[in-house]
Amino acid sequence: MSSIERHGPWKVPEQLEIRVRFGNCELDLRNAEMADDTTFDIAVSMGNVEIIVPPELIVSVEMRSTMGSVEEQRGDALGRPEADAAIGKQAGKRLRITGSVKLGNCEVIALRRDETIDDHARRLRHEMRRHRHHHAHMERRKRLAELHLERDMWRAHPDRSPWLPWWLQARMRRRIFSWMTIAFIGGVAAGVYFWDHPRWFHFVFALIGLSMISGAVSWSLTRPLLMVVRAARDIGDGKYDTRLDTRHGGEMKVLATAINEMAEKIEQQLKDQKQLLAAVSHELRTPLGHMRVLIETARDATEAATTPIVVPPAVLESGVAAVIPPITQRPQMKALCELEREVLTLDDLVGRLLASSRLEFGNLDRRPLDLGELLSDVASGAGLPLEAIEAVGDVRASVDPTLTRRAIANLIENARVHGGGAIAVRAVRRGGQVAIEVDDAGPGVPASRRADAFRAFTPSTGGGLGLGLALVSRIAVAHDGGAWITDRPGGGARVGFTVGVAHVAA
Repeated sequence: MSSIERHGPWKVPEQLEIRVRFGNCELDLRNAEMADDTTFDIAVSMGNVEIIVPPELIVSVEMRSTMGSVEEQRGDALGRPEADAAIGKQAGKRLRITGSVKLGNCEVIALRRDETIDDHARRLRHEMRRHRHHHAHMERRKRLAELHLERDMWRAHPDRSPWLPWWLQARMRRRIFSWMTIAFIGGVAAGVYFWDHPRWFHFVFALIGLSMISGAVSWSLTRPLLMVVRAARDIGDGKYDTRLDTRHGGEMKVLATAINEMAEKIEQQLKDQKQLLAAVSHELRTPLGHMRVLIETARDATEAATTPIVVPPAVLESGVAAVIPPITQRPQMKALCELEREVLTLDDLVGRLLASSRLEFGNLDRRPLDLGELLSDVASGAGLPLEAIEAVGDVRASVDPTLTRRAIANLIENARVHGGGAIAVRAVRRGGQVAIEVDDAGPGVPASRRADAFRAFTPSTGGGLGLGLALVSRIAVAHDGGAWITDRPGGGARVGFTVGVAHVAA
């Protein structure tokens, strides 16, 4: 039934037993000398134990409580120059507190040097207020951002009313505001009829007050619904990670939960489809490679079998040449060539699907490259003459070499299939972008069909799945650019894409 206190410099034993009954024990370890591992075995019966430790000390509390209280209050770091030396001195030191508390209290408080418990309480209150202010500030910024998003949504809406402000475009909000206005007019009429001496400013104050009340009510009722509209548009634009806040009650919470579940299912289904596409495309590459090897082997064997047999004149005179089998391998050579052509077509399709899957997963390996050299390499491999290849200006850019090579090859292949062949390819620096263009000798592309050319799985005159230009457009967008089709001066079409150069290392 007494009090024990220990403050200031003192040496703490590695094992310390503390027994408190109907009393108080206070130990201050901030200036104490401690071993690396110290253990306090505490038994409290209807008493109080208070242990003050420096914030940098590692404390583990393993106590049993029977109708008692065990509390640990950890403050923040010291945040002062002398704290660094103290932390370095106490680094690695650990305090382990075990025992039991019955009808008592055990409290571990982390205090700074020369800080009292009252200072600690004031600091905690200040930190709590600062945390609340920060939370309130973030909420205000969030609400302001939501206002800006709603304003932009209404300004971009094609059916918005031109004579109403953006905050009155919502029909439900207008109805609530209108009914409040009717109620105001009715109240004014009743006041004029029953009130003998009204003043004009009474009506002004009443109008302002009722307008603010009606605006707040209508805003609170319509804002969740407009958030749902914005989220639905984001999901429709491909932002499948969009989620709605479910803190609203009633039917709005049910609606928000349903939309969140729908977005999660769509996102998961698309992820599964992308993974399936990547896996199937990758697995098809192996048998295609084996098929090409087998075709080459069969071609070599067929060519050996079709080698002309030189028959000596003596054999011809004897009539033995009649039993030599005729050469019938030429149709087999033709079949092998057709089979190889189909395998190459399938291999090109798998390559496009692999490139598409890389774009879906955002797996880009951007490197600073000279696009003029890359363009010359791809165009020369496609059989274009050197005089048809041109690079204008500084055409260096940070791109993914594999995907950019695929985009250039698709442009040249598109010109061969649909435009009578490519007659010129060029890389041109235009401001902060590099444009790669391919001119063809065809009749051109009508303006009404240019947008469809960049959509996947759109039927075309040349057959196929329509992945070529669609993949070009996606590669360009992934490189901060875009794709287009225009008329070539002199006839024909000019198809190209751009990539950004902002990531080029100096």
